[in-house]
Amino acid sequence: MCASQNDLFALDEEGDIYQYHFNVKTWVKLVATRELEEEENESVRRTERGAKG
Repeated sequence: MCASQNDLFALDEEGDIYQYHFNVKTWVKLVATRELEEEENESVRRTERGAKG
């Protein structure tokens, strides 16, 4: 479990991450996607290629 001033997160046994929504008093499962990570990696590769030559 991890908490800050306005956020509360928890990790279950299967590795799923949940965020507590105080307004509705319930846990919401966060869904991770690889799409954004892949886009960021491609952007870094393009930047590195541009810097090299």
